[in-house]
Amino acid sequence: MITLEQLERASSLIQKLRPAYQPILEFYSRVFSAQETSKTNIVIEPVKVEPDLLKIKQKNGLPLIDQSEFLIDMTASEKLFEEICDLAKDFAPNLSASAGVLRQASQNGELDLETLFSAILNNQEAVLHDMAGYLDITEQELVFFGYAGMAPSIEICAEQLEAYLTDLPGQGKAGPDTADQIKEDREKGFCPICGNHPDMAFLDKDGRRHLKCCFCAHEWTVKRMGCVFCENNDSDMQQYFFSDQEKEYRVNLCDQCHTYIKLIDLRQIDRAFYPKLEQITTLHLDMQAREKGYTNDVSILSDT
Repeated sequence: MITLEQLERASSLIQKLRPAYQPILEFYSRVFSAQETSKTNIVIEPVKVEPDLLKIKQKNGLPLIDQSEFLIDMTASEKLFEEICDLAKDFAPNLSASAGVLRQASQNGELDLETLFSAILNNQEAVLHDMAGYLDITEQELVFFGYAGMAPSIEICAEQLEAYLTDLPGQGKAGPDTADQIKEDREKGFCPICGNHPDMAFLDKDGRRHLKCCFCAHEWTVKRMGCVFCENNDSDMQQYFFSDQEKEYRVNLCDQCHTYIKLIDLRQIDRAFYPKLEQITTLHLDMQAREKGYTNDVSILSDT
């Protein structure tokens, strides 16, 4: 768990290393700090997975819940939504106008935040399209602000659900083979909590590869080699690129599914690791990968 002081220090260090990111980090660092602060005020009941359903999900390698099942603390999320709108008006010129529209619409009742949050959780594209059209802003901006406001609730919910992943069943009656199968299922390229894809990978201090969910921010370990999206292990189909000036970063490319994922080697950095911060400060790598013809459309933050 990173502290606000560590987050601020990490942001300052990155800004010194990469001055070009200073303006965008001025905004996002404040957003991330506001989200971490909001977590301390969130009160939600844990999502329960019934034992019989849990067994079925484990047997078939399915995520614990559907994205639509996340619970949201409306009071905390509405407050954070308005705070992030205010931050955008002060520190994000490209988002300032839309932030003002959303803040005003929320205050005067033209925008129902519970409807917005529900539409994002349920992937109701038609609803989001109509809401954005009514407010005369882009859908991407609408989703960004909505998701940013409820992200702490989603992450708290995911942390609560991790209890179902802690102990591998199968050590008793089912035997170790079942436990090994469940572990293997969790090592796939989708989030074991909500089923979404990762937006980032990282190597820990021991060299193990982890993925971070693009939606609930859950982190899980996977095999060191192979594409995390299509599970192709053919070394001839796997490529990567990196810069000598940024040895902590690498981009893995798959020539079978034409996707990419950014990887951070924690053995190469001496600052606190905050995945969302690293995601923002590597946008130039997204651009390079896309210029090479590879795609990765899972991040809510990347193009905002």
